Amino acid sequence: MQPYKFCDTATETKPDTATTRLLEKVLGGSVLSRTEADNVAEILYGIFSPHSNTYRLLGWAWPMACCLPRILVGFGYEPGVFRTYYAPDKTSLRKAITDRHRILEMIYA
Repeated sequence: MQPYKFCDTATETKPDTATTRLLEKVLGGSVLSRTEADNVAEILYGIFSPHSNTYRLLGWAWPMACCLPRILVGFGYEPGVFRTYYAPDKTSLRKAITDRHRILEMIYA
């Protein structure tokens, strides 16, 4: 899936930033380095992120669920409940989650 406009006030052209270029690399199916994988997880789930599998900027959206593996994460404060995340791998997701010290289990689904 390609980036798409999600509102009427979107800019005419897609924003061209380091972040959007990295996300388009993921959408293109390229292999990521460790640093790039960590950056993708941080963009989606880090402390200043939208905590969503879709990155939005200036009326454009980059859906990542179509090309990243789904990872279920269980936290100690919610026994038996798993939250769904999409990230390049478990390591990058663990680094990006702010309350990572409470993670009990991570499963590829």
